[in-house]
Amino acid sequence: MKKRFFSPVLPVIVTLIAFWGLFPLTSSAATYTATIDRVVDGDTVYLKETIQGTNRVRMLSIDTPETNYQGQSQEPWGTAAKNYLQQLLPSGTRVTIETDVEETDAYGRLLAHIYKGSLDVNKEMVRQGHAVTYYIWPNMLHFQEYQQAYLEAKQNGRGMWNPSNPIPELPFEFRDRVSGQSQDKYVGDFFTKKYVVPSDYKQIPIEKRVFFFTESDALSAGYTKEGSSISSDLVINEVLPASGTNYPKEFVEIYNPTDYSVDLSGYIIDDIVNGGSSPYTIPSGTTIPAKGYFVWETSAYYNNSGDDVTLKSPDGTVIDQYHYSSSSADKSWVRMPDGGSWSTTMDSTPTKGASNN
Repeated sequence: MKKRFFSPVLPVIVTLIAFWGLFPLTSSAATYTATIDRVVDGDTVYLKETIQGTNRVRMLSIDTPETNYQGQSQEPWGTAAKNYLQQLLPSGTRVTIETDVEETDAYGRLLAHIYKGSLDVNKEMVRQGHAVTYYIWPNMLHFQEYQQAYLEAKQNGRGMWNPSNPIPELPFEFRDRVSGQSQDKYVGDFFTKKYVVPSDYKQIPIEKRVFFFTESDALSAGYTKEGSSISSDLVINEVLPASGTNYPKEFVEIYNPTDYSVDLSGYIIDDIVNGGSSPYTIPSGTTIPAKGYFVWETSAYYNNSGDDVTLKSPDGTVIDQYHYSSSSADKSWVRMPDGGSWSTTMDSTPTKGASNN
């Protein structure tokens, strides 16, 4: 994450602490005992034992300056980080290894938090200014603790945050520049649950950043795109629950009664909330125009004898819901006019994606 100097820091710490209780984190951590073989750099070690098919550990949720990336390094910060980790974890040190939701990465490395007794070594690297937080969803364990450690290091000018010799690039920025690549991860704000495109990552302060490999990951985590808003004005406008000869698929029509288009990325169409069929998530990049329609077609999803039709925002909030008690092939339940009251009888002339007026 890129170097960003800001002050004062203490009020930010207090603000973060106030927020932490509002956003409980879940994880599926597992623990193992192991012995350190050697330190490779500030965030990578080898174990004498094999865990999940590997003895190489990439320390979770932190990023340290590079000592050798494509022949280049971030000195003196890279060597300082490696030396400090060697002091903490000399060869032969017994440690506890704690994993999170995803235990290994694309390179086969074990992703883990390392404990030496009660000391969280990953967090200590951050607290001493030898590492910066680097949270990649879904591994979110200890988010609040690590971000507080980062702010403490920044406030006290430790390590790479020393104002007399601050690091000019964060490790991932250095790797991007050396490799000639641009930032490719989406970045979310942990507290507002908004995300930005990769090129706008600097809009999110380090202590709030959550990285996502893909935009769909951000949507799955319940984040919404910055600049887009959740519209509570959208309505379920027409439902054809029983397919037939003229309409070989069931469909649900959404109507936007507003004077502006709405980004539907991550919105959810469901039947019974927390039950029934699997919810359908509207793909990223989908928009519904002002006074326009969005239609989802499906097969064998809704019950002919009666069911719920539910529209939810990306965060799971129910925006609109309709219940029907019966259905007939090739007929629909409709609002009349668009966005108005539901009809009391089925319409024999469905108007999929068009006005019900």
